[in-house]
Amino acid sequence: MDPLFTFGDLVLDVVAQVADQLDADTDTPGDVMSAPGGSAANLAAWTARLGDPVRFACRVGDDMLGRALVDDMRREGVEPFAATDPDHPTAVLVLFAQGTQRHMMVPRGANHYLDVADIPAQALLSSGWLHVTGYSFFWEATARAAGHALSLARQSGIPISFDPSSAGFIRRHGLEVPDGVQVILTNHEEALALTGATSPGDAAHELARNVPLVAVKMGAAGALICHEGQLSHIPGAELDGPVVDTVGAGDAWGAGFISLLRRGWEPVRAAEAANRLAALTVTRRGARPAIIMPDEFSRQGGSPHDQSL
Repeated sequence: MDPLFTFGDLVLDVVAQVADQLDADTDTPGDVMSAPGGSAANLAAWTARLGDPVRFACRVGDDMLGRALVDDMRREGVEPFAATDPDHPTAVLVLFAQGTQRHMMVPRGANHYLDVADIPAQALLSSGWLHVTGYSFFWEATARAAGHALSLARQSGIPISFDPSSAGFIRRHGLEVPDGVQVILTNHEEALALTGATSPGDAAHELARNVPLVAVKMGAAGALICHEGQLSHIPGAELDGPVVDTVGAGDAWGAGFISLLRRGWEPVRAAEAANRLAALTVTRRGARPAIIMPDEFSRQGGSPHDQSL
């Protein structure tokens, strides 16, 4: 299989978790954890864990954190193409969590200055799939880089998948689905924000007017697949414990779905398996928790992260 190519944010996620409310002007007990993150980076890492070759382009600061995050991607089995920004630091995202609800603060960092020159054209052109995130379109420099990558892929006939990334940013800045996308992976809030529809099903049909395969992720409710005019609801998978962290679950879902599509699976069956993969991640903390892969994926190739918890 030719590599999947993606690009975008490589950051450190710092998650502050409290059981109830913050106590103003005093101490609040809670838990704080940090882990590598970034939507495109997460999808790349999960793709590698599934046994598929993957390349990832990014921009990090000239700092210890950036070097550590790039080294971590190599350990994941990802082939990184990392540009170093001399002026801006590697970004640290702060997520404030109450239960499973998340409030994310997104500071400006080196990831927001990914440039056209940071996209390795030959590595992209020798890949078999391009995955693009919506985050790339919300900043001036990264939007130019994304447009360049999309143009290269379209000219070479490389299949393209697209994850809109953020309903909040879509509502603030607007977003158009890029031309030439074959697969769109959106959650239900993003689907509504993109289309103005009032239901996920209507949004899926609207998106399917221009995209051959639409997947709408709906968390515990499963997913919707719109393919060849047919809308299918795939129920959510059974959980093996309580939901403790939903960050990155959509990236794991996307990696599993794309991996199986590339292996010739029908979209509905691929979505069923992706639901099972995502269900395992939400019962563990972090965007890339260690799990035992579901059978559909464990047959694809071993991973240093396939382990019992």
